[in-house]
Amino acid sequence: MNKSTQLTLEEFKSEFLEYSAGVHSRKTLRTHRTAFREFIRVEGNKPLQCIGIREIEHFLSKKKQEASEWSARKYYGSLASAFEKAVHWEIIKENPFRKVKKPKPPEVMPLFFSEQEFESLLSKVPNKDFKELCITALFSGLRLAELLNLRWPDLDFATKVIQIKNSETFTTKSRKNRIVPMSEDLFNLLKERKENVKTESAYVFHNRKGKPLKEQTISQQFKKYVISAKINDKLHFHSLRHSFATHLVKKGVPLFAIQKLLGHSTSKTTEIYSHLLPQQLHREVNILAGLFNLKDNYTN
Repeated sequence: MNKSTQLTLEEFKSEFLEYSAGVHSRKTLRTHRTAFREFIRVEGNKPLQCIGIREIEHFLSKKKQEASEWSARKYYGSLASAFEKAVHWEIIKENPFRKVKKPKPPEVMPLFFSEQEFESLLSKVPNKDFKELCITALFSGLRLAELLNLRWPDLDFATKVIQIKNSETFTTKSRKNRIVPMSEDLFNLLKERKENVKTESAYVFHNRKGKPLKEQTISQQFKKYVISAKINDKLHFHSLRHSFATHLVKKGVPLFAIQKLLGHSTSKTTEIYSHLLPQQLHREVNILAGLFNLKDNYTN
């Protein structure tokens, strides 16, 4: 590892991206690559030792103006982790990003499909395989990448669970394996799909040649169906995951359980669904109804 005091951003980017390609998912690698490209575009190809609070805050401000608070936050996270690795590799003594506050975007309620919207969507999907992919996403809460990397051995029909696990070609977002139980409806759909599969493939969802589907292709096709169904055009494939969580919260499932089902590393991520809790909490506090005979005390 080059520990030169004059190691530039471009030089460090090359070394870090080579490392990232071996340990991170392709999506994370793309984010790192874009973050470095934008940082160098705005701040120039400076030596790492010349990157301080001023440069970082200027970059974040620029990205907020050019794009959004969300973009600034995403690039901050990517670059901060890269610079942390530079400290670990003894290229720099401290991570300058630790001295800069991470951008905090305004709270946004996650978009989800109502029952009617989902039915409208499915009515516009002519392809049975694509339709089953959407239903599986809604009933399992799996991320698109998890669905597209799902293999038949990952489905245990005896115990009715789906195993989301790391492999040579796929790394989960949290880098941890997890188990997601199948509902009866999802179990029946996947079991029937298994029995009626025509194309020989290790993947549950695949193209005509049995090869894995591409995320970008699925996302783009999904958006076309959303527009065709004339529902909220801001809905996208990931909204199916939000729908899974949202409808569970509405049915009274605790956030802790939803955190485990979604595979969130911390409860903080799951808290985006906490705005739905008041109606659930009303049911909880009403358990006290009739417990004490207080009527005479507040009617007189």
